[in-house]
Amino acid sequence: MNTEMTRQESLESLANDWAKTYTKDLATALIGYKDVIMADYAKFAKDLEFVRDSFGVEFSIGNKYVKVITVSAGGSRSVHSFVDSKTGNIWKAASWKAPAKNFARGNVFNQSTYIKNTRWTGIC
Repeated sequence: MNTEMTRQESLESLANDWAKTYTKDLATALIGYKDVIMADYAKFAKDLEFVRDSFGVEFSIGNKYVKVITVSAGGSRSVHSFVDSKTGNIWKAASWKAPAKNFARGNVFNQSTYIKNTRWTGIC
């Protein structure tokens, strides 16, 4: 299967699902953020096939934030970060339910603001 086609289909599906609450720009930015997280995991794992089979990133839509969740092959789920749905600011997770709001770690609309401090385990 063509990876780019799958990515595009995922983007369209995500954008359509969120049409009432979020813009396509946010959906596009979140897919880019997911790609950065997956790329960091690929560096850690050093095997792309292993990455596809053992690690994933999901989004959970809340009223104010999009929760970014990492999922391991065993089904273990961890909050990676939170993204403010209005501003695109990325917040480190303080707990499963809330962000640490001392300062934003970047903005999903500007990859240069978060690419250096995004790890597969969370955002620094």
